[in-house]
Amino acid sequence: MKLGPRVFAVALLLALAAAYVHLNPPARLDLETGTLSGFPLVLEGWRGRDRSFEEVVYEELSADDTLARRYVNDEGDVVWFVIIFHQNARYGAHEPFVCYTSHGWTIADRGVTRVSGPGPGLDAGWLVARSGGESRLALYWWYTAGDLATADRDEFMARMARSGIVSNVTFGAFIRVSTLIEEGDFDAAMARALSFAEAASEHVPELFDARPEQE
Repeated sequence: MKLGPRVFAVALLLALAAAYVHLNPPARLDLETGTLSGFPLVLEGWRGRDRSFEEVVYEELSADDTLARRYVNDEGDVVWFVIIFHQNARYGAHEPFVCYTSHGWTIADRGVTRVSGPGPGLDAGWLVARSGGESRLALYWWYTAGDLATADRDEFMARMARSGIVSNVTFGAFIRVSTLIEEGDFDAAMARALSFAEAASEHVPELFDARPEQE
């Protein structure tokens, strides 16, 4: 099977980064497990409660830190919010459809949308997953060195590789907002997820202020 030029370029960058890291052990961010717990529990009308990852899921992730919360707003709307943090020679969470399908969900639709703010905003991927009579909407993106926020995992991995070569430090976070699609109302679910994502995205960079300056 032939590799496309973009896939080949990403693979080459990752190989170079791996070789460089092997020869020059990377510095770690000054972030300890539990740092993500500093994300606000109260967020523009949303109130959160911590949820725990199942132990087996946590082991599969091999994450340096995780956050899982259930947020409810004044109208009783519910979203689930997840951050999975990796650093140094780890390239983060896989595409979310892999997780859903491995747990028996069917992916009914997927695409990319725009999350407003902070600054120019960001592109986020979305998918609709179905199991039995339940439908869920998941909105997600990756965040990494240089304040890159993207729906494109290849772009995320390429930035991680470049950062490893240039500054000898890499970190990345997978971020997901999910909510039920009630009575088949996709638009209402998307509006709910976007509302939370727009508020949440403003606070994500604050979690990583302890990272070293990029060279």
